Amino acid sequence: MRRLLRSGGAMAVAAALAAALPAGASANVQVGSSGWLWGNPLPQGNTLRAMAFSGPSGYAAGDFGTLLKTTDGGVTWAGLPAGTFSNLTELQVIDGNTLVAGGGCVARRSTDGGQTFSRIAFTNVESNCPADANLGALAFFDANTGFVFEVGGQVFQTDDGGTRFAAKTPVPATKAVGGGAIPTDATFRSPTAGFVATTDGNIYQTTDGGTSWKSVSQTGRAVRGITFTGDKVGYAVGDGDLFLKTSDGGATWVAKDVAAPGGQDLTGVQCATADVCVVTTKAGKVVGTTKDGGDHWLWKAVSSDPLFAAGLASATRVVAAGQQGATAFSDDTGENYSPVGGRLLGQFTRVRAGKVAGSAFAPGPDGTLGRTTDGGHTWTRGNVATSEDVLDVSFPTVNDGYALDVAGGVFNTNDGGGHWATLDTGSTARARAVYAPSPTNVMVVGPTGIRRSTNSGASFAAVRGAVARTVLGQVDRAGGAIVAYGPQDVIKSVDNGKAWTTVLKPGKYIKKGKKRVNRLAVRNVDFVDATHGFLLDGSGRLWRTANGGKAWTELPGVGTNAARGMSFSSASRGYLVVSSFGDVRQSTGFLLRTDDGGATWHPQFVESDPIADGGIAAGGGTDYLLGGQQALLYSTSGGDAGAASALTVAAPKARYGKPTHITVTGKLTPASGNERITVSYRAPGSTVWRTQTVTASNNGSYTSSWNLAKGDNLFVAQWQGNFRAHGDGSKVLVVRVGKAKAKR
Repeated sequence: MRRLLRSGGAMAVAAALAAALPAGASANVQVGSSGWLWGNPLPQGNTLRAMAFSGPSGYAAGDFGTLLKTTDGGVTWAGLPAGTFSNLTELQVIDGNTLVAGGGCVARRSTDGGQTFSRIAFTNVESNCPADANLGALAFFDANTGFVFEVGGQVFQTDDGGTRFAAKTPVPATKAVGGGAIPTDATFRSPTAGFVATTDGNIYQTTDGGTSWKSVSQTGRAVRGITFTGDKVGYAVGDGDLFLKTSDGGATWVAKDVAAPGGQDLTGVQCATADVCVVTTKAGKVVGTTKDGGDHWLWKAVSSDPLFAAGLASATRVVAAGQQGATAFSDDTGENYSPVGGRLLGQFTRVRAGKVAGSAFAPGPDGTLGRTTDGGHTWTRGNVATSEDVLDVSFPTVNDGYALDVAGGVFNTNDGGGHWATLDTGSTARARAVYAPSPTNVMVVGPTGIRRSTNSGASFAAVRGAVARTVLGQVDRAGGAIVAYGPQDVIKSVDNGKAWTTVLKPGKYIKKGKKRVNRLAVRNVDFVDATHGFLLDGSGRLWRTANGGKAWTELPGVGTNAARGMSFSSASRGYLVVSSFGDVRQSTGFLLRTDDGGATWHPQFVESDPIADGGIAAGGGTDYLLGGQQALLYSTSGGDAGAASALTVAAPKARYGKPTHITVTGKLTPASGNERITVSYRAPGSTVWRTQTVTASNNGSYTSSWNLAKGDNLFVAQWQGNFRAHGDGSKVLVVRVGKAKAKR
């Protein structure tokens, strides 16, 4: 069995943690769950937990359902559609085209080199199986015959690749038989002969396909990994520097001294020959290699980030990976390592699309500024000349730009961020945003009013008029216009900031004295030109205008109050950043995407880390995304991947005379069953959405039940896609309760 596992790690060997990322020869790795691709870190940013090779063809598995493939011994990688968001900890490569992987309640099998995956159905459901039913170990002899070991000690055998299973005798001393040991790894040399390792220090052997088990080694230390290089020679590793070797097919095991620096808990072992092996550790600080079957060892601190998975593509090619996708390879069996890709130092707080196509910028703490000019494929790190956090940036060209820090400092560069000049705005107030429509024209916005320069920041003057008293916090490029807004006001300029007019908000204006007042709170505003724009209000409702704010239409198709950030590339296409979706309540990297001007929205699950409020920038041809504080991704497909899907929602009747209980149904096309559909409901007069997440049947139909109240009851159905098809959202269903108005 070729397999190596466990815990997380980050991108790049210490030498690669420099200002610029190595470009790499391969295409950027696509996120398995969507049409977003990694720009930083490279090759990708999810922690890798397991790696295995069959010659130069190899695979790596890790967090967030990450599965990667290499065909050149680990130099370049491509993302695979695993069809799950579960963390993957188990990986076995049977040959170059056949692999199995799993973790938690999930296991997958591919027989075509990772182009497609089928489910290994060892649990009834993958979303929430009992803790004891989680995957402990996975061992296949060939593409069809394999064994699944659950954490609780239960053993199941399949002869058809994971559709049907036969229960076998549980592993001794596990919870299934009254003990507390947990299976950690397994390997089979034939359909009936195999071994399983456990946390109580045992290696158990079976010669009858799991009908009986016999202990062939007991060290008192947890055994974490086991592998064979042929019929006779095998190795096992575990806690406290445990390294065992067998030369008689597993009948006896002999301990060897690995001489690991500081003492290490060993988590995985993989071998290219009977003598050449690589070992990983729980801490991930060092990777160990041996060329003589464990008699002598070479330990290397490969990366500044922990590396938890390693494999051998040949007797000399070692590949290791771990936290946030950190990857490195050696061509001399571990003597020296070279990084694969890298990541930018520092963290980021938002992403801004540049005015020039293909450019984007990511400001962050302590003067940090990330920059791409190739559509997000690669990023370089620069520093604004400040020790404060960079709050906002604006680049009207690739080289000419302005930056604003949290202390109110404003800076100018004309060489793409290589050098910066400090500007004097003529005010001690700490501005909240900066925008430059051209290299010579720049303005700082807020906290009250706008200050503007027409000479590249040599001097600034306050914009006069009502805008001088307006509380402002953000600015937005709107085609040839500019829109600025604060918690209560939205203003617009069509002459590069010289003069500003008020943009009316949604809702009623009430006359108070000589003023007309509208108390609607403003959360976010995005105009794509002077007339077409979107407004997210304080209660989470989204509105659209096609005439510069003279009239607004609510867009309830979002089906949520959780929207925080927003970015549109046109009047029809855009994104919302949402803090949760359906029954996924923890803060994760969800977006809502529209292609029809906000009438319908479908979710995209892009990142395991939250997306910042300012973490999405729709740039037209290329869109940019910041996940967590370091992941920088891009998409030229609107973030969608896979075939289109269609989702409907319906009620028995469109109108009821009095409040009642109804079933709301619908259908997903295409469907295979078990897809999770979120139905959202908003009661009459309310701004709050409630949700039910239900499961679709094999033909795609689903059912939810609701109590209706008097007035207009709103329903929206959405689903996030399943790796074969991207998500979809229904049109808004309105069910009215009450007497119909008499016709005049």
